Amino acid sequence: MSPLILSSRRHRMLIGGLDEGTAPLGRSDHFTVYGLAAARADADPEDILVVHDFTPEQIDNNVGAYVADELLPLLGRVRPTSSMPPSGYAYSEQETFERYVGAIVRSMDGNERRAWHRFYDNTLAALRGPAPNPATTLNDPNGNDFVATFRAIYARVAELVSEVAADSILDVATCFGFLPLYLAGGGNGEAGTPRRIAGCDLNPALVALACDYRRQHRVPGVAFVRADILDGRAIRELDPDGAGFDVVTAIHLLEHLTADETVRAMDTLWALTARRLIVAVPFEATPDRRFGHRQVFDRESLLALARCANRPPRYFEHHGGWLVIDRTNQTTGKDQWEEIE
Repeated sequence: MSPLILSSRRHRMLIGGLDEGTAPLGRSDHFTVYGLAAARADADPEDILVVHDFTPEQIDNNVGAYVADELLPLLGRVRPTSSMPPSGYAYSEQETFERYVGAIVRSMDGNERRAWHRFYDNTLAALRGPAPNPATTLNDPNGNDFVATFRAIYARVAELVSEVAADSILDVATCFGFLPLYLAGGGNGEAGTPRRIAGCDLNPALVALACDYRRQHRVPGVAFVRADILDGRAIRELDPDGAGFDVVTAIHLLEHLTADETVRAMDTLWALTARRLIVAVPFEATPDRRFGHRQVFDRESLLALARCANRPPRYFEHHGGWLVIDRTNQTTGKDQWEEIE
């Protein structure tokens, strides 16, 4: 069951009597938390109602930043982990994060499909456009702006794709499918959009959302499929004719894997790559459990992953660490790279 979420704008009639009937358990800049059974000693710690004040224009991928940095700490204060019953049914931080992001998106519209399409429309517009207007979007003074970060990351991916004039791309662990959709729209207006762009993800619900948005908006040349990059059948399923993809991208994937899984994933990614493999990871002091991260990287550990290709990698840092591995030498601006012999 989804968390109980109300929109202060859409559910005004329902929210009107809340403060009269019971005091909130806690407030933050964008969220108010109420207990549904606060007077009972045996109340379930998750038996709560959350009210948010986002406008329809603010429903984009930055909702995730506010759930992670504002709502999760607030929930931790009003329902401490120590109060959780030893039932085995408690949600992990990652599960809680994902459940609340989805519930907030759905709370904005009686039609769930339309709600998710608004989320896609707003996010893609922000990714493709200039810096957002502070009056109409969420802006985190601490710099935790998901859209701004990935606007910069996707723009760099588009540059790397255009360098090799790629005709086909595979984005592995595509999540909502924003990168394929961004590239299909020409990124920031670059010419030479690849004719075939595929995105794959392990999560069937995310693949279904991306597929539905692509169909509704008739985005040509883009396909989304479910695939497990750690499954031995992945290469055959994703590349049945054995031609590979000109460019394979793994953007913020590897931190979700164990060290052993990472070696297997790199072998599969390289086997699918016809010309260029692009890998990007965040740099963290410890794995961020809110997002399901399981390992951290630095320059040396990231460079070590290039052994799968037996090719000299190119390394640089841009919102984390990047590896670019080519099957043949490519002409690039060497001032952008740290060349690794």
